[in-house]
Amino acid sequence: AARYMKYATAAYGESMIRAAEMHSYGKFDSRYSPLPRSKIAEHVNIPEKDIVVIDLDDDGDSNHLRHFVAVDHARKKVILSIRGTFNLAECVVDVVGFSRPYLRGEAHSEISFMAERVWSKAGNVVRQLLKEGGKDYELIITGHSLGAGTACLLNLLVHADRRRHVHGRKVRCFAYASPPVFAPFHAASYDAIRAATNYIHECDAVPFLSVDSVRHFFSCLGIIDKATRRMGFLERQKLIAGISAPDNSLRADVLRASLTRLPPKPGAPSLVVPAATNVWIREKD
Repeated sequence: AARYMKYATAAYGESMIRAAEMHSYGKFDSRYSPLPRSKIAEHVNIPEKDIVVIDLDDDGDSNHLRHFVAVDHARKKVILSIRGTFNLAECVVDVVGFSRPYLRGEAHSEISFMAERVWSKAGNVVRQLLKEGGKDYELIITGHSLGAGTACLLNLLVHADRRRHVHGRKVRCFAYASPPVFAPFHAASYDAIRAATNYIHECDAVPFLSVDSVRHFFSCLGIIDKATRRMGFLERQKLIAGISAPDNSLRADVLRASLTRLPPKPGAPSLVVPAATNVWIREKD
């Protein structure tokens, strides 16, 4: 997992690579490198010639997410790394969270479009590399945040029809902080779900963010708003300042609202991360 997290980091480009290497070198390397291919190769520890496709430039085309394709011949892997949110256009992809039909279920509409578009850009190269590598080569799909959600949906796509999109080769997905992107969970291919692992760091909100979760959030805010309207001005200010604590009945009402399933809305199902394993990484208290 740590190895493929480097690929997810590298998709953000040189600045993110430098930031990721601060822990190793103890300082921020501010030098500019005119050869991002060599910097990516150094970061993921493969020969420069094995970085096959680099599509990381922001040239105004927001039709697909930026990505790169590499081959790790030592480990017999073809890696497709998809960049997460990096500019305003990609923020819009995150926000447009209503769903659309996708495979045998529903998926986050814009992220599912991005999964299909990334594959339309990179799919032919990936298939050719797998074919050239031989039957022992497998595909690794990885990404962070928006890129992770796209990787999870692309993992479902390439597993469809007995992985015909990749000549039946083995596929695995390493997602880092994927948002919920698919529903219902049982509609996803069992092989695809088993091949995916999602990693959550501490209290990162992205892996829990969807239209359904936002609806629950506003439901809880509504209860708090009604309760504070009944308070006097001084009592309300003390609560806001943290001088006084909310009473137990308000706590119970908010907890109940957060756990109560809301009436379904078209295009806003309770999405999940389509992965068999979610690894929650937390420091010890």
